[in-house]
Amino acid sequence: MRQTNGISGHVESGFEAVREAFIENFTRRNELGAACCIYHSGKKVVDLWGGVRNKRTSEPWEEDTMVIVFSTTKGLSGLAMALANSRGLFDYNERISKYWPEFAQQGKDKITVRQLLAHQAGLFAFDETGDKSIVEDLDRLAVVLARQKPVYEPGTRQVYHAITLGYYESELLRRVDPKHRSLGKYFQDEIATPLGLDFYIRLPKKFQFETGYTRAG
Repeated sequence: MRQTNGISGHVESGFEAVREAFIENFTRRNELGAACCIYHSGKKVVDLWGGVRNKRTSEPWEEDTMVIVFSTTKGLSGLAMALANSRGLFDYNERISKYWPEFAQQGKDKITVRQLLAHQAGLFAFDETGDKSIVEDLDRLAVVLARQKPVYEPGTRQVYHAITLGYYESELLRRVDPKHRSLGKYFQDEIATPLGLDFYIRLPKKFQFETGYTRAG
């Protein structure tokens, strides 16, 4: 490992330009803290980090600093749903209301799992503002989700369900999984832990205490 201009890590020969661009984010674009890791043909060729992870305390960004990755989580949640499907827990072409009867409210009775996962359900926003207490209580959250009305006729358009998709996936999984696990718990048990992945859909309580964040993803 080497350090250049406060940036730690290494790059393989031929990828030096990545390090220069990474450093430039700090020297010219006021970056506070960041990391960049790149694999090429199965080999790690770039692994860089630097700056601070907390502006208030100036704690340094370290090699194993955890970050929020926002919508990148949708790829991992999609993998969890695909695994559940492969195990026969649900059919992509089946109506969601078959597994979750309350979902049929407000004209949602014909929406299929496939339409939901393809961002075609018209449920990309909530018409009522929820707070942290609702999101933490999955039973209360399920009631809110079930009474949402599609913004357009499901299946006729595709609009990115940026904020809502994970919540709907999670409740569907809770309905079909024999252990009634949430998306985060299912992902952790069936994918992350077996593969040794340090990735979470909703942080464990020990990390919530340390970081103040309630979820990763």
